[in-house]
Amino acid sequence: MRTKVLSLNVDRSMSFTRFQARIESSINNYTDDCVFQQFEDIREMFVALQSALENDELIITAVDVKNYLKFKNALIQAFGTDIAYNSTVLRRVENLSIEDKKKKAFSAFPEPATVFVSDDGLYSGFAMANGSQYLILLPIDNYRIDEILRNGVIPYLNEQLMAKYDDIVLTTEKPAYFDKVSFAVNSILECDSLVAVNGTRNAEVLKSCGDEVIGFDKAFVFTPYVEDKGKINPTEYTAQLARVSLDLSSAKLGACISDIYTSNDAKYICIAVSDGDSALVRKLYMSDNETEHEFVESAAVELIELIGEKVSGKRSVGIEFADEQENAITDDDKKIAKKKPLAILAIIIGLVFIICAIFAFIFQSKDNSDLFASLFSNEESSTTETTTEPISTTEPVTSGTTAYDESMMKLSDYIVSTIMSMDEATIQNNISEYSKEVPEFITVNGEQIPAKQALARLVTAEISNGYNYDAVKAYTVAAYTCLKVIGNDFVLDNVRISQSSNGVVIRAVDDVFGEYLTYNNFLAVPLFHNLTAVSTLDMSAKLPYLKSVKLERHQDVNVRNYETSKVYSVDEMKAILLKNNSSVVLSENPAEWIVVKEHDASVSAEVGNVKSVVFNGTEMTGIEFKMKVMGDDKLASICFQIVYNAETSSFIVTTYGQGYGIGMGQIGAKYLSVNDHDYKAILAKYYEGTTVTKG
Repeated sequence: MRTKVLSLNVDRSMSFTRFQARIESSINNYTDDCVFQQFEDIREMFVALQSALENDELIITAVDVKNYLKFKNALIQAFGTDIAYNSTVLRRVENLSIEDKKKKAFSAFPEPATVFVSDDGLYSGFAMANGSQYLILLPIDNYRIDEILRNGVIPYLNEQLMAKYDDIVLTTEKPAYFDKVSFAVNSILECDSLVAVNGTRNAEVLKSCGDEVIGFDKAFVFTPYVEDKGKINPTEYTAQLARVSLDLSSAKLGACISDIYTSNDAKYICIAVSDGDSALVRKLYMSDNETEHEFVESAAVELIELIGEKVSGKRSVGIEFADEQENAITDDDKKIAKKKPLAILAIIIGLVFIICAIFAFIFQSKDNSDLFASLFSNEESSTTETTTEPISTTEPVTSGTTAYDESMMKLSDYIVSTIMSMDEATIQNNISEYSKEVPEFITVNGEQIPAKQALARLVTAEISNGYNYDAVKAYTVAAYTCLKVIGNDFVLDNVRISQSSNGVVIRAVDDVFGEYLTYNNFLAVPLFHNLTAVSTLDMSAKLPYLKSVKLERHQDVNVRNYETSKVYSVDEMKAILLKNNSSVVLSENPAEWIVVKEHDASVSAEVGNVKSVVFNGTEMTGIEFKMKVMGDDKLASICFQIVYNAETSSFIVTTYGQGYGIGMGQIGAKYLSVNDHDYKAILAKYYEGTTVTKG
């Protein structure tokens, strides 16, 4: 079937290579001659469309979201068809904060068209049949295009072409790999796992392998990818990308399928699965009788199978190599591998990729009457004045592979540190005399961004992928409320912000944009964190709605990095303690440097959220110690235990959870959302007595 794909991607909503790979993978069963053409101008694309209508059978037009409505309207006018308003699209966009005129534009389609409705209704696609020809319009969008292809285009082509070509075997007869992929997906779901796949070009082929597998979307998420190989070898690089995907998500496993590499005339692909501590890498070689598409497809299926084995606890057979032994694979090995279809050299690489985000905190001393300084400090203790220097920042780790700058603060940390630096008068004014109007823009790191888009990108950078709809909504309301408390005309600096947002976050932010929490007609201060250590810290003496919350089932202990442990020598610990406290003179006995005085025993009788700690004779709260002394990069949470071992002259630092442990835990909110709690119920659970209000 002759196929022409015409794309207009002026704003680069999705890279052309990834777009091409995704389309090729999805329509591979329906065409044997596919030509792609890119355009920068709508008029040029319409000229090419006229030619395609004279020569081709399947014509796919794809347009970026910036030009989508304009192109769709021009297409309807060009064909002279009547307009029909799709009721499903209208229903989905009804509550979105967009003009009624745009709602109608999004729901308008040619009357004879079959509509492929997106998750949020925006930029839905459609198809029209004209005799032996088929015209399809798709959005070039990282998140909507997958859903539209899987749930719209592929079923549509199956139905249309099965009736027309009796001799064509389409995807109603399941592909040969269907059972393997289905079994792996079921294994992942049964183990309550989530897999984050790095969004390389060949990841688009992996997506297509799950087009007809129920539950695939629940088992896999895909993280951003920008090529930055440097001098690292392909196997290690693939393992690194798997780990990066894990770090960018709430998944239990990270995975990656590489591009095709060539060495000594042999073509190969690397696949990798990482659990955070190590990565299992396989090198797969292309046989002489395979096409490149067949090779990539079979490699993608093998990666899915490998993931299924990993979550099921099965041990994969392979040869273990140290990093430097990668080059020890001989040419003879490669020749042998090339003679066998997809022959495997299994390489287990013990990699620990430590991606440290070092945040820049600048704190100013405040009067003891400061409302929020007292919230985080020990009122009864006397403090020694110290000179606090900001922690130096680093270049983004694995530059080009993350969706945001790792050296900047998480939004949750930014909010806590900013509120600590505010004086009482400003806080009182902001929570009582706040504006009820939603901002038009939010300025983040010097860039002025439309408020709704900025909020979605800030949310994405904090919670990544895999969060349920109501959990995202709850987080959004809490975050927006805290930004109103901070005030400052919604200007944020040194905060992580993602490059884009997925469909779930976009829809969630649309639904609750402008909503915030109040308590007794004042703005609430709904602080939040990432991962709770059994129970949240009780701050109700200061703010009545910030009580200690313990969920009925403690699910957080199963999350990656819930418990972390690190050993520091005396010299290393001394350097950490003095880095931001250069005027402090440490005692000669290291055992006296850090003594936890009081904790809430949330984890055990020995460990809990630290309420007070004595640092070199000066008492402070656990929050102050984490923020001003150790730093977030060295102390993951305020639920910690620090033990000095005199025999080895070392400190063992163990933490539970992630963040400051106050208010809503993001992982806990996710747990509640999948157990029939809507976003208002989640907020009520963590902030008892507050009210959801809309400006």
